[in-house]
Formats: sequence, C-alpha cells, structure tokens
Amino acid sequence: MNNYDRTSVIVGVILVGIVLLQVLAIPARTFQFEPFGTPLTVHVTGTWIVSALLVGLSCAGTETIMRTHPAVRRRVVKYTFPAWILPGLTTAALVLLLPRSATILYWLIGLVLGGGTVAWLMLAQYHALASEERPKGMRLILLRVLAYLLGLVLFTAIYRTRSRSLITATTATLVAFLISLSVLSNERLPMKRVLLYSAVVGLVLGQTTWAFNYWQVNPLDVGVLTMLLSYLLIGVVQEYVRGTMDRQVIAEFLAVAALGIGIVIRFGLR
Repeated sequence: MNNYDRTSVIVGVILVGIVLLQVLAIPARTFQFEPFGTPLTVHVTGTWIVSALLVGLSCAGTETIMRTHPAVRRRVVKYTFPAWILPGLTTAALVLLLPRSATILYWLIGLVLGGGTVAWLMLAQYHALASEERPKGMRLILLRVLAYLLGLVLFTAIYRTRSRSLITATTATLVAFLISLSVLSNERLPMKRVLLYSAVVGLVLGQTTWAFNYWQVNPLDVGVLTMLLSYLLIGVVQEYVRGTMDRQVIAEFLAVAALGIGIVIRFGLR
C-alpha cells in the first residue's frame, strides 16, 4: 500500500466519523471541580469525545505516513510529531465548522474540501520531512497560510464559548503553542529551542485571551486580533533566529499590526 492509498483510507475514516457525528446521539457527562477554591462545571458532550478521537486518528494516521519516509527509517529525522499538528487542527476545525453550515449543500462542500485539505497536509508534511527537503516556495506559503487560518477559526471558536478564563485561556495557549510549533519546526533550529519559543508564544496568547474575556465584542473580532498577534510573535521569532531582524522588518510588522487593528475597528467593533 502506497502513501496515497494510506492517506485515502485514513481521511475516509475521519470523514465517516464526522458524518456519524450528525446522526449519533451520545449522552453528555458533567464534571465539577474547584480549582483555586472556585467551582467549575465542565460539560463533556459526545461531540467532544468523538472529536477528540477523530483528532487522535488524524495524528496517528499522519505518523503512520511519516514512518514510511526513508529519512525516518535511517534515523536522519528524529522528531515527526510537528507533522501531526496541521492535520489534527484541521480535523478539529471541521468538527467545529461543519455543524454551523447554513444548508446541506454547504455542509457537503465543506466536508469534501476539508477532507481534501487534510489529505494534502498529510502528504505535504511527508515530502517536507527530511532536513534537506524543508518546504519551499508555494508549499511553504500554503502551509503557513493554513496554519494561521486554523488559528483564526479556533481562536474565534474558543472565545465564542464564553467559558471561564481558566478554560479559554488554557485552550488558547495550547492552540497558539501548536501553531507556533508547526511554523517554527520548518526553521533550522534544535527542537528544544523550537519548543521553548513556541511555549513563549503560547503563554503570551493565553494571557491575551484571558484579557479578551473581559471584552464583550464579536468573537470574530477577537479571533482576528488573536491570530494577528500570533502571526506577529511567530514572525518576530523567525526573523530573530534567522538573524534578519532590522528596522525595515520591524516597520513591516508594525504596519501589518496597524492595518489589521484598523480593519477590525472599522468593520468589526460595534
């Protein structure tokens, strides 16, 4: 079985699971905790359970494909877990977005496009796995664009829950960490440094989400601002490790930040 066959089987099972989510009724469970002395109630629905299983399947399937790469077999590449991130986050985004489709036609289009995206990501990560095959050109641009789009979707969904900051800030920290890890893993850096920089980005975004929870605005506005901040932080880290940080780069980042904030203020905040 070649990688195209493996990918089609894995993605097919994921899509079947997403379809079953629309017809199965799985009872919810409620858990109560008292972190920091205050009560916290967590409702774990069947959708969340199945979603976690589908994300796990996406990650495991990606790892199966990565393990067939000659660089992994020769132990040239030691770490393959960054390749799981984008397929896993895309699967999570599909589970969140598809039930919100206006019509069945949009749902079907989203299902097909989403499945194709997961399949492309798995194969793109395979071809970019070896150190001498770092993503270049259009492939690199597409991987980065998808990473930030996924951040926009997930940050918006996190804020839309209006849950306590303990939950939303922690979840946003995890998502920002994973997106940063996915992008920075394409840099020629030791994995320890990649993990460190990604953790810093995640903590900053988590604290920002904590502050945003006191701001009653459209969730999409918060999603855009959070995604923009993650783009700026990751971009600064990239320029720093490449040794290309200068006044022109700083001016470009400030211009992007000002443009993004201006758009949100002009068309979003109300």
